[in-house]
Amino acid sequence: MVQTIVKSLLSSSALPEPIKNFIEMICQLLESITGWGILPPAERKSKAKKGKPRSKEVIVEEVSVTAKKKRTKKKRLDESPTVEGISSRAAVSTKSKKKTTTSSLSDAEISPKEAPAEESSQPTVTTKPKQTTKTDAASKKFLSNNLKSSNPNYRIQRELKEFLSSPPPGLSVKISGKNVRLWVITLAMPDNCIYAGEKYKLRVQFPNDYPTSPPSVFFLPPTPRHEHVYTNGDICLSLLGKDWRPIMTAQSIAQAIFSILCGAQRKSLPMDNARHAGNKPGQAQNDWVYHDDNC
Repeated sequence: MVQTIVKSLLSSSALPEPIKNFIEMICQLLESITGWGILPPAERKSKAKKGKPRSKEVIVEEVSVTAKKKRTKKKRLDESPTVEGISSRAAVSTKSKKKTTTSSLSDAEISPKEAPAEESSQPTVTTKPKQTTKTDAASKKFLSNNLKSSNPNYRIQRELKEFLSSPPPGLSVKISGKNVRLWVITLAMPDNCIYAGEKYKLRVQFPNDYPTSPPSVFFLPPTPRHEHVYTNGDICLSLLGKDWRPIMTAQSIAQAIFSILCGAQRKSLPMDNARHAGNKPGQAQNDWVYHDDNC
């Protein structure tokens, strides 16, 4: 009976739509409280299909979520590279590759003949390695002694230390045996003289009154063939006789002899070699008569 009345009210065209909706809501409320079937079956199915009416809060929340999604989508679109940006980067990359290729081709186009010409235009600087002298065991032992200036071997020790620390070009020295007053100086002749590639040895003996008196210096065999060098090894050099000065050293004497050999123009013997060759080498040159000013 109730369902018939409700059905007639809802189907009546005289009632406005809001009134009908209000009647449906009242009926639904009564049904939920009493458990009775007030709405006609047809109306209940229709409401079930339409679903539960959404509240205002739910609608506002959905609108807010939809707006947020739209803003996120717009931000992604703004951050995503545009077609113009992609085209611009592609153009720059292509230009860079083209430039690199052009540079490689320009390097490859240089002919082998032109490259050496450029290199040859630059001056070549040749640096000679610093000469070093290997110190023999006897010299090391002698230099390790802490000698006082009053010691007769103090001057010889100082000269040996200076010689070994800074040897002149082409010269080297070592102590002969255990006698610190007996040296052997080797002369390695340079390529720009007539004795090129040859080596000669000087025997240097320091007297007891050294440096007041000059050292005894002569060549060990084989002797160089020189106009101021006798075949017995003696050297016609005024620095070993009347021109000796105590400020001179064994190294300076060796350098003077080395210079004489380097300046030689021909290999020849002294004019009085036959008369002097039989003498014992290394004797004092107090009464010597020197051949010329060069010795």
